Amino acid sequence: MSAEKYKLFAIKTTVGQERNVARILEGRIKGENAEVASILTLPEVKGYIFVEAKNKEVINALIQGIRHIKSKPIIPIDIKEISNHLVEKPIIDMLSEGDTVEITAGPLKGITGKVIRVDKAKKEVTVELSEAAFPLPISVSADQVRILSSQKGGA
Repeated sequence: MSAEKYKLFAIKTTVGQERNVARILEGRIKGENAEVASILTLPEVKGYIFVEAKNKEVINALIQGIRHIKSKPIIPIDIKEISNHLVEKPIIDMLSEGDTVEITAGPLKGITGKVIRVDKAKKEVTVELSEAAFPLPISVSADQVRILSSQKGGA
């Protein structure tokens, strides 16, 4: 790593196109071997992607001709401004009774169901499988589920 330090820049995009722009940038970085350390999209921050690079000129060269970039002036930002969005919450804290989840590991991978109980002490959720002919509650580790829809209005 050289003496020049990486800085964080915000790029304004069309709302809903953040991931697409990030993928295009990723492809260009691989092709040109640019001096970019990371590309970040935050689900809570709509209309922006964040790029960690050595300088603005590197990013300006990369974003040329990308359709969903809204404005050319790239905004340098401090990591402290987005740090509260970077802390990942444990899945067990986000789950609640009534949520629809998909099992992501084990023999029941891909099956969906409704959460009927959350045991935070054991880090387990009890899920009633939606594809079963009769109510079939099973307990799985909270790490093995993904929220599809939430009663809280999240995901």
